[in-house]
Parts: sequence; structure tokens; C-alpha cells
Amino acid sequence: MRTRNSIINSIVALISYIILSLGPFFISPFIASLGTEVLGIQKTFVDTVSLLSIVELGISFGIIYKLYKPIADGDKKKIAILLNFYKNAFKVIAILVFLLGVILSFIIPKLCNSPKFSDKWIACMFFLYVFDTLSTYLFGHKRAMLIADQKNYIVNICRTSCQLIMYAFQIVAICIFRSFELYVISKLIFTLLEAILIHIIYNKNYSDIDLKTNERMSEKERIDLFKNLGALFYHKVGYKSLTSGSTLIITNKLGEAITGVYYPYTLITNGLSSITEQVFSSILSSFGNLLAKGTKEDVFNVYKKVYFLNHLIFSFFTVSLFCLVEPFIKFIWMGPNFLFPIDTVLLITVNFYMLGMRQSITMVKNSAGLYRPDRYFALLEAAINIFLSLSLVECIGINGVLISNIFSSLLIPFWTQPYIVYKNVFKRSVMSYYKKYFVYMLVTLFSGLLSFYLCSLCKEEGILKLFFNAVICLIIPNLINLVIFYRTTEQQYFLGIIRNLFTKFRMRDRN
Repeated sequence: MRTRNSIINSIVALISYIILSLGPFFISPFIASLGTEVLGIQKTFVDTVSLLSIVELGISFGIIYKLYKPIADGDKKKIAILLNFYKNAFKVIAILVFLLGVILSFIIPKLCNSPKFSDKWIACMFFLYVFDTLSTYLFGHKRAMLIADQKNYIVNICRTSCQLIMYAFQIVAICIFRSFELYVISKLIFTLLEAILIHIIYNKNYSDIDLKTNERMSEKERIDLFKNLGALFYHKVGYKSLTSGSTLIITNKLGEAITGVYYPYTLITNGLSSITEQVFSSILSSFGNLLAKGTKEDVFNVYKKVYFLNHLIFSFFTVSLFCLVEPFIKFIWMGPNFLFPIDTVLLITVNFYMLGMRQSITMVKNSAGLYRPDRYFALLEAAINIFLSLSLVECIGINGVLISNIFSSLLIPFWTQPYIVYKNVFKRSVMSYYKKYFVYMLVTLFSGLLSFYLCSLCKEEGILKLFFNAVICLIIPNLINLVIFYRTTEQQYFLGIIRNLFTKFRMRDRN
């Protein structure tokens, strides 16, 4: 059942996020028609509001982790207690986010420092983004229950449906009314609609869970949970310093125009990361269930397969990103004015790969609720990143920020996260992790160099260049992985799944 749920959740998540990723790609040129500065302002809004999510303290992860065992045991009373706690906690968080949003609405115009738009307009638009974030907290406890109960696919279907309709409204808002204001309002309306759909589906599926119960979590459980939430806060600070913090530094030091050029690249990398995050999030609930019921050996064997899947995905995505991003942006999407030099693209690609290859180990860490052991390292990572970014951005521009991201990631989480997981969950030496990482990295590097060389042989321009590069990227990294890892248990496991799927399809066709 766990494998079946993981496959269903992963497939739906993958389809969902491919569809959702295409929406922003399609809409971005329309937004750019309103001006490059608008793209930069939007990117600044999104990342500033994202910083506000630090206030959440990671309660979503903490509660989902706590729900695994009572769901496995069928303890509806315990589930109701946890969901009520989650609901009440988010009421407090929503108030804090609102108040911080009010304060930031006075600061954000100074940060943008735009001569084209008034401070009042920037503040009002920013506050609509704040309200959109507040809408995601509505019925958040019911969304958490669906995720913890391995029904991520329902959440993804609701999100995808609402977002697709939203994209249509946003295109109309820009193309017909030339209104960025209507574009933002559409986002808010459909975020609310998604929350309402989750509410309806939860009530239909979990009517036997009494959320009106007056019972509360025990003192010991609350203390344990808040310890984990405090640790999650530190981790959120570290992560946001690499993402949202970097954008704010670029905007403040280099201007909205550079942020606008950087936006398409982050949209691509964030889109690819979102797809894979949803795949690993889909596995997470099943893995949490396995941690609660399985043996150490079972857990480690499943993890090795997930780690290999992590490599398969990011070796392909990394090579494709480096070889396809320039012709895609230049010939198909935004145009030549939105191109960075090759050294900047290389740094973006390396940063993408390093963050991506942490997803499998992060999944295990979250499933096991291991938030406290490295909590202070997360703050150290944030401090190093911000200090280096502010120092290097003045000298070498955006490359300085990207180098800072790579260096701080390599210095802290690259070493601490695997060590903590292997010590506390697998009870074995972490050296096997780094040996595999080194092998995976060399395979990806070889695939990337060979693919880039072959792509350079094509002297065509336009769509033909993009098509040629895409064929190379589709064949080379995947073929190399197939040949090198063909005899491994992990490769045979995934090949077995593919064979079984083909067999089932053939049997259906015959019937």
C-alpha cells in the first residue's frame, strides 16, 4: 500500500507541477510587456513575502510528522487533538504575518526604490501578496491531514485546477486590461478557492474525526513539539537566506532591472525544484509510515532507492538546465535581453545541483523529525551567506551572491545533514553517503561536459538549436546513467517498476 500510494502521489505531483510550471513560463512574457521593472518588483514581492513564512516556524512539517503514528494506529482522538492545535497555532501565525506585512509595506517601497511607480502603489501591491500568503493558512490543518494520510494527490489536483483557471484570468488581466493589479487580485481569489475545496474534501473524507473535542495535547508533547518548532525556525532562516535573502540583496545593490533579468532563471530552477520537491513530498508520508513500523534495514534499503532517484532526476535536470536555458530564453521565451553570460549560468547550475541533491536526505530528516541537532548550524549558514553576499556583490555583482550561496551550502548543510541522518536514523557510517555522492557528481559532470560539447556542434539558430540540444540532453545523461548503474539494485528496482507498468498496459490492451 505504501509503494502504491507513493507512486500515485509522485505521478500526480509530477504532472501537477509540470502543468503549474508551464503557467508562469507562459505568463512571464506578458508581465515583461508591462516593463522589466515589473518583473523585478514581482520577484522582490514574492521573496519578501516568502521571508514572512519564517513566522510559521515549520509547524506544517512538525504536525505532519506527529500525525504519522496516530494515522497508522487509527487513533482518531489523537488526530483531532493535533489538528486542533495546528488550527489554533495558525490563527496566531496569521495575526503575526499580518502585522509584519503592515510594517514591511512601509519598508518595501524604499527597498525597491523605483522611479517608475509610487510608494503607495508598491505598498498596496505588496499587501495583496501578504493577503495571498494569509489565504494559504486557511484550513491548513485539513490540508496537513490529507498530506499525512498519503492523499497528496488530492491536494495537488485541487491546486492544479485552481491555478490553471487563475492563469487564464491573469492573461486576460494583462492582455486586455493591461493591469498588474487585476493579475495580483486573481492570484488571491484562486488561493482562497483552493482552500475552500480542501475544506470540502476533508469534511467528506474525515467526518468521523471530531474537531470539536475539548482535549488538548499533554504538557510533555507540547514541550517536545515546540522544541522541534524552534529548531525548524532556525532551518527556515538558513534556507530563506539562500533564496529570498539573495534576491533582496540583488534588488537593493544591483537594481530591479538585474532582478528582472534574474527572474526567468529563478523561475526555471524553482519550477524544476518544485517538481522534484513534490515527488519527494509524496514519498515523505509513506517513508514516515515506514519509520514508524519498519526495521532499520528496511528503512535504509528504501532510502538507497530514493537517493538514487534523487541522482537520476538531478543529473538529467542539471545537464538540461545548463545546455537548454540559453536557447530557450533567447529563441522561445523572453528574448536576448534576458540572458546572463556563461559563467553566471554555470554558477546558477551548480547552485541548483547542490540544493537538489539534498532533497533525499532532507526527506529522511523531516520524516524522522530531526530538526534540533543542527539548528544552530542553519543560523551559521545564514550568517555566512549574507556576509559573503554583501561583500562580494559590490565586487563581482550577481556572481558574488551565487558564489556565496554555493560556499555556505558546501560549508554547512553538505556535511551536517547526512551525518545527523546516518547517525540517528540509519545507525551506520556516513561515508557511504559521500562515496555515492562523489560517484553521482562525477557521472553528472561527465554527462554535462559531453552533452555541452555535442550541443556546441550544432550551429543552427532558433527552434532547431533548442530541439537539437533537447534531444542530446534527453539521450546522453539518461543513457550514461543506464549503462553505469545498470547492475545496481537501485537501477533494477526502478526498471522493474517500469516493466510492470508496461505489462499491465499490454494486458489491458488485450482485454
